[in-house]
Amino acid sequence: MHRKSRVIFLVVVLALLAVLAYGFAAQNTVDSSYAGDGWAGVSGYYVKNIHYTLDSADPGLVSSVSFSLQDSNGNDLTANSVYAAVADDNGGTPGTWSWSDACTQDATTLVWSCSWTTEPAVESIYYFRVSAGQ
Repeated sequence: MHRKSRVIFLVVVLALLAVLAYGFAAQNTVDSSYAGDGWAGVSGYYVKNIHYTLDSADPGLVSSVSFSLQDSNGNDLTANSVYAAVADDNGGTPGTWSWSDACTQDATTLVWSCSWTTEPAVESIYYFRVSAGQ
C-alpha cells in the first residue's frame, strides 16, 4: 500500500509541475518586431542592394559586404543586431558558414556594412545569409 501512495504522490507532483509550466509559458508575450534569419525566404526583413567589396591587396578575397534591410514597402529599417554570412555549395545546400563580425549601419544612408576577420574567398561564395533582429 505504501508503494501505491508514492506513485500517486509522484503523479500529482508531475501534473502540478506541468500545469505550472503551461501557466508560465502562457504568460510570456513578445512585442511585435522585425526579425529574420535564413538563407531561404524569412519573414521580417528584405535584404536589398547587396554589394561585395574585394580586398585591395588580394581581389580573390571579400573584405566586406553592404546591403539594406527593408520592409515589404521598400522602407529602410534599423536593427539592434545584424550579422552576415556566406557559404559554399554542398550539393544543393549550404556548406560551412563564414560569419562576419557585427555589422554597422550608416546613420545617414541606413546601409549596413559587415566585414570578416578571416576574409572568405570569392570563388567559395555561393550562399549569402543575414541574421537581423530588433
